Amino acid sequence: MKHPVFFIGEELSDKTRQWLHRQQIQYIEQPLNKIEELASRAFDGYLFFSPKGISRFKSSGNFPHPLSLVFANENSTARAAWSQFTNKVHTSPDSEELSFVQYAIYRWMKENSYVGEHI
Repeated sequence: MKHPVFFIGEELSDKTRQWLHRQQIQYIEQPLNKIEELASRAFDGYLFFSPKGISRFKSSGNFPHPLSLVFANENSTARAAWSQFTNKVHTSPDSEELSFVQYAIYRWMKENSYVGEHI
């Protein structure tokens, strides 16, 4: 299986970026004010930090790939995802940034029975 690539809809802290780099996880980080046309790019997972992020993503003409998982860091974000997307949505038990990103990556790996050379 190819290395997964994740869409992260927020600018991340250095601590989270360093963890992703150490784990060799490929991702595209798009702060809300910089979301552009991403429709031609299919990601393996989509991580959203707020309902506003989902709204902004969708209003820019983007939709998650139908087979990709969507991750929400809070219940309000999950509700927004369920109302906007047909994808399977997972809600993180911890909304702290690094914990949420780690949960999403590990949950994606479990759902996809992924055994890669990293993580």
